[in-house]
Amino acid sequence: MMASYHTETPETVYISSAHHINPIVEIEKVRDWLPWSVVNIFVGWGIGGLLPLIFTLLCRNDKQRNDLQGARTMSTLSLVFNIIITLTGIAGWICLIVLLVNARRLYDMYYTNYSY
Repeated sequence: MMASYHTETPETVYISSAHHINPIVEIEKVRDWLPWSVVNIFVGWGIGGLLPLIFTLLCRNDKQRNDLQGARTMSTLSLVFNIIITLTGIAGWICLIVLLVNARRLYDMYYTNYSY
C-alpha cells in the first residue's frame, strides 16, 4: 500500500497599498503635549501641573517603544488633564489676583473703620 500525500498550494494574499498603514508614520502623528504640560506646572500651581506632565512622559515612552495604542491613550489623558489644569489654574490665579488687589480694602474695612 502506497501512502499518498496531498499537498496544497498556499494561498497568496495581496494587500493593496491604499490599505497598508505604516506604524512608524502613525506613531509620529501621536502628539504628546510636552510644551503645554511644562507650562501647566506653573499655571496649575506646581503639583496640579505634574499630572499632565507624567502622562506626557508616559506617552513619549510608549512612542519610543512603538506602542501605538498606549501612546494614543496617554496622549488623550495628557490632553484631558492639560485642559482641566489650565482652566482650574487660570481660575485660581484670577481669584488670587482679585484677592490681593482687594486685600487692602478688606483690611481697612474690617479692622480700621470698625465702630462699636
